Amino acid sequence: MADSYTFLLGKLGGIATARFSERLARLGIRPRHCAVLELAEPGSLSQLELAERIGVTPSVVVDMLDELETLDAIRRVPHPDDRRRRVIELTSTGRRLRQQAGLAAHAVDEDLLRGISPRQREALRAALDRIGAEHGLDYG
Repeated sequence: MADSYTFLLGKLGGIATARFSERLARLGIRPRHCAVLELAEPGSLSQLELAERIGVTPSVVVDMLDELETLDAIRRVPHPDDRRRRVIELTSTGRRLRQQAGLAAHAVDEDLLRGISPRQREALRAALDRIGAEHGLDYG
């Protein structure tokens, strides 16, 4: 198994996730919140659309939004055309958290990739993008 890409990617993914989680904890958020912070634009997505977009159940999105609302990172506001629907709106706190989470992700990138050259990083990114596209991965 040690020569398996799946095994290696899983191990590296675990390391990356642990380091990213540690940095995000300092901000009061978790990795699962990052998809919401990244996708929430004023009036763009309802709770159901957000759940579909990030591939989780609506009840999981509700929990995530409750947590982010407690942090004043998002607001759920009535849809302008359909008062029965709620759309997600990022607050100034949410925009700040999104920026800080991005900086945390880049810091983890630097830590993980410090042993390879810029050219190797570009090749790795291209390969990961191609693999992701082959499997329908939507980066947001």
